[in-house]
Amino acid sequence: METPTFITRTEALIKSDYVEWLKDIKARFSQARTKAIVQVNVEMLKFYWSIGRDMTALDVENRWGEKIVKQFALDMRNAFPNETGFSDTNIKYMRRWYSFYYQ
Repeated sequence: METPTFITRTEALIKSDYVEWLKDIKARFSQARTKAIVQVNVEMLKFYWSIGRDMTALDVENRWGEKIVKQFALDMRNAFPNETGFSDTNIKYMRRWYSFYYQ
């Protein structure tokens, strides 16, 4: 059994039921964090799917020219400089992913 580290060690606090409760809390926290990460990933995939859907529905390159994907990628990177995933290659993959799986 792992003994918790206390700033001020009080032997009365280090009872087996406390250790078990702490272990349970740590496990629940890990599970909650994992679920949150999975949910964030699901939402990001939905977002990328929607970009692919929009690009297909709007027929962006025929509508605004062949350089629009690069412009869109640049605009998104400028709007969200700390985010990754907005290269023109990734934007094209979003459209391909949507087109492939939509059918």
